[in-house]
Amino acid sequence: MEKLKRKQGELTQAQKKLAEYVLQNLEEVAFMSASVLGRKAGVSESTVVRFSQLLGYKGFPELKEALREVVIERLDTSKRLSMYLEKGQEEHILFQSVKKDRAVLDLLLETVSIRDFDNVIETLENAKRIYIVSHRSAYAIGYYLAFYLHWLGFPAVLLKGKDFSYEVLTLGDKDDVVIGITFPRYSSETVELFSFAADRGMKTVAITDDYLSPIASKASYVLTVPTDFISFVDSLTGPMSLVNAVIVALSLRNLEAIKERLQGLEKVWEEKSVYWRESYKGGKANDK
Repeated sequence: MEKLKRKQGELTQAQKKLAEYVLQNLEEVAFMSASVLGRKAGVSESTVVRFSQLLGYKGFPELKEALREVVIERLDTSKRLSMYLEKGQEEHILFQSVKKDRAVLDLLLETVSIRDFDNVIETLENAKRIYIVSHRSAYAIGYYLAFYLHWLGFPAVLLKGKDFSYEVLTLGDKDDVVIGITFPRYSSETVELFSFAADRGMKTVAITDDYLSPIASKASYVLTVPTDFISFVDSLTGPMSLVNAVIVALSLRNLEAIKERLQGLEKVWEEKSVYWRESYKGGKANDK
């Protein structure tokens, strides 16, 4: 930001417009591509590149990496809460939260690579086993993905912490796939286990915020998902939406087998009274 202040007098009108957008939307810009930033700021992609070079960077990726360092430093939960309180609420928190989530989903549609997504689906479909590595708040996404992969009949294993996880991964081979899910501030456990699997030659899929993520460089495939936060709470709307798409895409690959699998599960659920019904006398309601 100091570089930007020193260069204010050298900026063109378009670059000044871009600089204003960057300063007002620092957290979002740190995770955007040059084309998306140009569109959001109302300037050309070439303006974004020249702007980055004027600030002394080789290009936008280098500028973005510098911005990410600033933003990740701000991701300290207490600092995020302080920033939120200082900014104040312009509207009710419910509307503010939903609008942020909606913006994340719009950005996901603009930035996701359909080719990479399809490659990931094919890789998962042909996997002998699927290991899922996700910790901290991202654990909820990993659990959700593993839950529905089991429904579909895929041999999914959700790893929990470092205890026995390395031992489990040593059983894996090149026909297995490891899915790593992590977002800023990035879980050390996820990064270490994902790297361990990649170094052993296993196929790896990273679901993360950016190609600059610490697990992206170790991934066979990367699915980038924009994220945001309200106060100190991480929003998982974007990642959850992507995971939903993965689950549905896999189910559509082999519809007849999936139908048969679900019909079998329905019989088990009925027999074991897994789901509550008015006629169920056990008096116990269960969630999925």
